[in-house]
Amino acid sequence: MTPRGASNRIAELLRHQIRDGVLDPGSALPSEVGLAEKHGVSRGTVRVALQALAEEGLIEVQPGIGRRVVGGSGVDRSTAYKRIAEDLAGLIANGTFSPGSRLPSEADLVAQYRVSRNTVRRALKVLSDSEYVVIRHGIGALVSPVNC
Repeated sequence: MTPRGASNRIAELLRHQIRDGVLDPGSALPSEVGLAEKHGVSRGTVRVALQALAEEGLIEVQPGIGRRVVGGSGVDRSTAYKRIAEDLAGLIANGTFSPGSRLPSEADLVAQYRVSRNTVRRALKVLSDSEYVVIRHGIGALVSPVNC
């Protein structure tokens, strides 16, 4: 049985490694299996730790590749969601997307910007909080008539 708080301890250890530069921006994290074996826990425990780091924007999942520390690769991924939000806000402001029209899907934005789904969701949340868009579950992000 895994000790209580093991996922928190693993997440904290990885946080420190990222902050201290042991894990460089753009570098791949060890696999779930590798981390589980190293810490003597289940893969599920490791997944919980990694999910926490992804939600904090410290790491991202790259489908078919694995998890990487944000940053590097010529793109500052720690601010990628801001760049996406700014790009979309500019397209809304210049009329590319009219009031009531749908923005590209999360999947399309993930592919276009080569970021994780969490990064796209953070960008859409920024736009929603700024009232540029209204997010409708099952429909997507719609341009709000408030800012048009």
